[in-house]
Amino acid sequence: MTVTWRSVPAPLRTLARWVTIVQVVGYTTSLIFVWHTTRLVPPGVAARYRGADPLTSEGAMQFPKSFAEMLTITHTHLLSMVVIFLLTGLGLALCERPSEGWKRWLIAEPFVALLVSFSAMWLMRYVDPSFSWLLEASSAVLAVTFYVQSYLILRELRQVEREGHRGSA
Repeated sequence: MTVTWRSVPAPLRTLARWVTIVQVVGYTTSLIFVWHTTRLVPPGVAARYRGADPLTSEGAMQFPKSFAEMLTITHTHLLSMVVIFLLTGLGLALCERPSEGWKRWLIAEPFVALLVSFSAMWLMRYVDPSFSWLLEASSAVLAVTFYVQSYLILRELRQVEREGHRGSA
């Protein structure tokens, strides 16, 4: 027997719906913070981690992240983001749509993007600021994947809920 959202008890579907909604709000808030601190442009991202020359920057002074700060950022973000993508991956695995191949790709992609993003962050900080392009690209793919996963989960939960109400009438 295949386990899908259709076979999961209603209270667990409610939990999944609200976890997904709160994750979308939280993830969106984090993107707003990144926009606020970097303007989502490679030079802004590089300045955030490598520091900016106070004589040439118009905004707040930015100092290079220390090795300890880089470790803390990597540690906290990887551990928290793996939980986010574990939850969205489980939610997506229970969906009947999309196809198995798409589901597997959408489940695996965030984990690859996380590793690429954090590798790029370290390379940008300690090797060359141009790695900010790789960080931006992998983070953009990660964000798009997160929103696609969330949409598919919420769509499926709504559809199952609607069919349940029709079946009980």
